[in-house]
Amino acid sequence: MHDPRHTSERPGRRSGPPDLPEDVRDLVAVDLSAAQVQDWSIAGDSFSWTLLAGDADRGHELASLTYVGAVVLHTNRRDLDRAVAAAAEVDRSEVVRSDDGGFEHRVTLVPDYPIVVRFWSVEVRRMPAPDHLRRVR
Repeated sequence: MHDPRHTSERPGRRSGPPDLPEDVRDLVAVDLSAAQVQDWSIAGDSFSWTLLAGDADRGHELASLTYVGAVVLHTNRRDLDRAVAAAAEVDRSEVVRSDDGGFEHRVTLVPDYPIVVRFWSVEVRRMPAPDHLRRVR
């Protein structure tokens, strides 16, 4: 049975229930498959990270995601620094509604490293990026 709280990311189009706020629909629209972690920061109640998405055929883009009212679960600063140093790639990504009315962005980095960001709103900034930013793992 389909969970109505669940939204999956699909390349090239907005997905998920139409009742999602526009900012969350923007997040769901980003194809993070095999995106590499470039950097991250925590300031106050926000968590930000930048991921290099895309490939040589489609082109690359930097997706800067800033979650407001954020709590990051299943990770710590040292592990996030390691993810940047290792050019860790996204294996899975999904956005679900949380029981408190907010959202969770559930990301699994290769090989099997889960990160959950609970948030109330998100700012998504996307910009084209040169291919040379993709690091060989």
